[in-house]
Amino acid sequence: MKIALHGYGKMGHAVERVARDAGHEIVAPHVADVLIDFSHADALDDALNIACDNKLDLVIGTTGWNDRFDEVRARVESAGIACVYASNFSPGANVVFALARRAGELFAKFPQYAAGMEERHHSQKKDAPSGTALKIASEVKEGSGGKLDPPIVASRVGAEFGLHTLFFDSPDDLVEISHRARGREGFARGAVFAAEKIRGRKGLVRFDELF
Repeated sequence: MKIALHGYGKMGHAVERVARDAGHEIVAPHVADVLIDFSHADALDDALNIACDNKLDLVIGTTGWNDRFDEVRARVESAGIACVYASNFSPGANVVFALARRAGELFAKFPQYAAGMEERHHSQKKDAPSGTALKIASEVKEGSGGKLDPPIVASRVGAEFGLHTLFFDSPDDLVEISHRARGREGFARGAVFAAEKIRGRKGLVRFDELF
């Protein structure tokens, strides 16, 4: 598969390594099959223009654009391309999303439990709380039918790559579900997996719909 990159920072370099290890080729957009974007929300229009103008499928690894969801969907559908999006492309994190929804459903049956979340990232991360934290919280809320809505405490210090801990606390016990990213390669692997699986689809597709 021929992959073009939009955004060539640390994540872009990680995607390049993972893609080449998987036997894919990194190319210019005009000869690519798919565009993988790990840039910034402010640069999303540029990625959309490249993908739509060149009829490339698109993997959006950038977060912080949810308020433009309808607009992005309209552009993708108009161009007749497929676009995968996620708050987090780590397969492990997506399993946590599913666990959070199920946990919300179960703990909602027991009024003694309160839900909460703590997330920690390095000092260079801009958004707080993270998109991953917001997604975990929304899964708990939906799973519990709105009975549990975990508040999120976020810290941006040091060099922590990414730690999210969802907890359910009661006078009797404490239950925790945690995900700690060890590096960028997990996100890169998920993005390349999405690029491989999106072929033949149309419109906006959630990452978890691919598996």
